Amino acid sequence: MLLISFDVLMRYFFERPQLFVDELASFLEVLVIFGGLAYTFRVGGHVRVDLLTGRMPPAARAWLRAVCLLVGLAFLGTVMWTTTQSALVAYRYGRVSTVMLYPIWVPMLVIPAGLALMAVAMLITLVRQARALGRHAREVPPEEAIR
Repeated sequence: MLLISFDVLMRYFFERPQLFVDELASFLEVLVIFGGLAYTFRVGGHVRVDLLTGRMPPAARAWLRAVCLLVGLAFLGTVMWTTTQSALVAYRYGRVSTVMLYPIWVPMLVIPAGLALMAVAMLITLVRQARALGRHAREVPPEEAIR
Protein backbone atom coordinates (compact mmCIF):
# COMPACT_ATOMS: atom_id res chain seq x y z
CA MET A 1 0.00 0.00 0.00
CA LEU A 2 2.82 2.38 0.87
CA LEU A 3 4.61 1.69 -2.40
CA ILE A 4 1.51 2.27 -4.49
CA SER A 5 0.66 5.44 -2.54
CA PHE A 6 4.21 6.67 -3.11
CA ASP A 7 3.89 5.96 -6.84
CA VAL A 8 0.54 7.77 -7.07
CA LEU A 9 1.88 10.82 -5.23
CA MET A 10 5.02 10.97 -7.39
CA ARG A 11 2.96 10.67 -10.56
CA TYR A 12 0.32 13.20 -9.50
CA PHE A 13 2.49 15.93 -7.96
CA PHE A 14 5.78 15.56 -9.82
CA GLU A 15 4.75 13.74 -13.01
CA ARG A 16 7.44 11.14 -12.21
CA PRO A 17 5.90 7.67 -11.97
CA GLN A 18 8.05 5.10 -10.22
CA LEU A 19 8.37 2.20 -12.64
CA PHE A 20 9.69 -0.26 -10.07
CA VAL A 21 6.57 -0.01 -7.90
CA ASP A 22 4.29 -2.13 -10.11
CA GLU A 23 6.86 -4.88 -10.32
CA LEU A 24 7.82 -4.87 -6.67
CA ALA A 25 4.22 -4.61 -5.43
CA SER A 26 3.23 -7.64 -7.53
CA PHE A 27 5.96 -9.79 -6.07
CA LEU A 28 5.25 -8.59 -2.54
CA GLU A 29 1.62 -9.59 -3.07
CA VAL A 30 2.74 -13.09 -4.08
CA LEU A 31 4.95 -13.24 -0.96
CA VAL A 32 2.10 -12.20 1.32
CA ILE A 33 -0.38 -14.65 -0.22
CA PHE A 34 1.82 -17.74 -0.48
CA GLY A 35 3.76 -16.94 2.68
CA GLY A 36 0.56 -16.92 4.70
CA LEU A 37 -1.06 -20.09 3.35
CA ALA A 38 0.25 -22.47 6.01
CA TYR A 39 -0.51 -20.13 8.90
CA THR A 40 -4.02 -19.51 7.62
CA PHE A 41 -4.59 -23.26 7.32
CA ARG A 42 -3.18 -23.83 10.80
CA VAL A 43 -5.59 -21.40 12.43
CA GLY A 44 -8.58 -22.58 10.38
CA GLY A 45 -8.85 -19.39 8.37
CA HIS A 46 -9.47 -20.84 4.92
CA VAL A 47 -12.99 -20.66 3.55
CA ARG A 48 -15.11 -23.70 4.33
CA VAL A 49 -18.49 -24.68 3.00
CA ASP A 50 -20.15 -26.95 5.52
CA LEU A 51 -23.65 -27.09 4.12
CA LEU A 52 -23.44 -30.86 3.68
CA THR A 53 -20.65 -31.82 6.05
CA GLY A 54 -22.38 -30.20 9.02
CA ARG A 55 -25.20 -32.72 8.63
CA MET A 56 -22.98 -35.77 8.31
CA PRO A 57 -22.31 -38.12 11.22
CA PRO A 58 -18.96 -37.42 12.94
CA ALA A 59 -17.35 -40.64 11.67
CA ALA A 60 -18.21 -39.88 8.03
CA ARG A 61 -17.07 -36.27 8.43
CA ALA A 62 -13.74 -37.45 9.88
CA TRP A 63 -13.15 -39.85 6.98
CA LEU A 64 -14.14 -37.18 4.47
CA ARG A 65 -11.67 -34.76 6.04
CA ALA A 66 -8.88 -37.34 5.72
CA VAL A 67 -9.74 -37.97 2.06
CA CYS A 68 -9.90 -34.24 1.34
CA LEU A 69 -6.49 -33.73 2.95
CA LEU A 70 -5.06 -36.50 0.76
CA VAL A 71 -6.56 -34.97 -2.38
CA GLY A 72 -5.32 -31.53 -1.31
CA LEU A 73 -1.79 -32.86 -0.80
CA ALA A 74 -1.84 -34.46 -4.25
CA PHE A 75 -3.01 -31.18 -5.77
CA LEU A 76 -0.34 -29.20 -3.89
CA GLY A 77 2.31 -31.64 -5.04
CA THR A 78 1.29 -31.13 -8.66
CA VAL A 79 1.27 -27.34 -8.39
CA MET A 80 4.57 -27.31 -6.49
CA TRP A 81 6.18 -29.44 -9.21
CA THR A 82 4.86 -27.21 -12.00
CA THR A 83 5.83 -23.91 -10.37
CA THR A 84 9.28 -25.24 -9.45
CA GLN A 85 9.83 -26.31 -13.05
CA SER A 86 8.80 -22.85 -14.21
CA ALA A 87 11.30 -21.22 -11.84
CA LEU A 88 14.03 -23.57 -13.01
CA VAL A 89 13.35 -22.68 -16.64
CA ALA A 90 13.59 -18.98 -15.74
CA TYR A 91 16.91 -19.72 -14.01
CA ARG A 92 18.29 -21.70 -16.97
CA TYR A 93 17.42 -18.98 -19.45
CA GLY A 94 18.67 -16.21 -17.18
CA ARG A 95 15.36 -14.33 -17.20
CA VAL A 96 15.38 -11.04 -15.36
CA SER A 97 12.62 -8.62 -14.41
CA THR A 98 11.81 -5.90 -16.89
CA VAL A 99 12.46 -2.85 -14.75
CA MET A 100 14.71 -3.77 -11.84
CA LEU A 101 16.64 -6.48 -13.74
CA TYR A 102 16.86 -8.94 -10.85
CA PRO A 103 16.70 -12.70 -11.53
CA ILE A 104 13.02 -13.57 -11.89
CA TRP A 105 13.44 -17.12 -10.60
CA VAL A 106 13.99 -15.87 -7.03
CA PRO A 107 10.48 -14.48 -6.54
CA MET A 108 9.08 -17.36 -8.60
CA LEU A 109 10.36 -19.80 -5.98
CA VAL A 110 8.19 -18.08 -3.35
CA ILE A 111 5.16 -19.89 -4.79
CA PRO A 112 6.40 -23.48 -4.42
CA ALA A 113 8.03 -22.61 -1.08
CA GLY A 114 4.73 -21.30 0.30
CA LEU A 115 2.91 -24.31 -1.10
CA ALA A 116 5.48 -26.62 0.50
CA LEU A 117 4.82 -25.02 3.90
CA MET A 118 1.10 -25.50 3.29
CA ALA A 119 1.73 -29.16 2.38
CA VAL A 120 3.68 -29.68 5.62
CA ALA A 121 0.82 -28.17 7.62
CA MET A 122 -1.69 -30.36 5.78
CA LEU A 123 0.47 -33.47 6.25
CA ILE A 124 0.70 -32.85 10.00
CA THR A 125 -3.08 -32.44 10.09
CA LEU A 126 -3.54 -35.63 8.05
CA VAL A 127 -1.32 -37.61 10.45
CA ARG A 128 -3.28 -36.32 13.43
CA GLN A 129 -6.56 -36.98 11.63
CA ALA A 130 -5.45 -40.56 10.88
CA ARG A 131 -4.49 -41.08 14.55
CA ALA A 132 -7.87 -39.73 15.63
CA LEU A 133 -9.58 -42.10 13.19
CA GLY A 134 -7.57 -44.98 14.65
CA ARG A 135 -8.75 -44.18 18.17
CA HIS A 136 -12.28 -43.07 17.39
CA ALA A 137 -13.91 -41.31 14.48
CA ARG A 138 -13.79 -37.61 15.19
CA GLU A 139 -12.65 -34.68 13.12
CA VAL A 140 -9.52 -32.91 14.30
CA PRO A 141 -10.10 -29.13 14.12
CA PRO A 142 -7.36 -27.28 12.20
CA GLU A 143 -6.23 -25.30 15.25
CA GLU A 144 -5.60 -28.57 17.15
CA ALA A 145 -4.00 -30.34 14.22
CA ILE A 146 -0.76 -28.34 14.17
CA ARG A 147 -0.14 -28.00 17.90
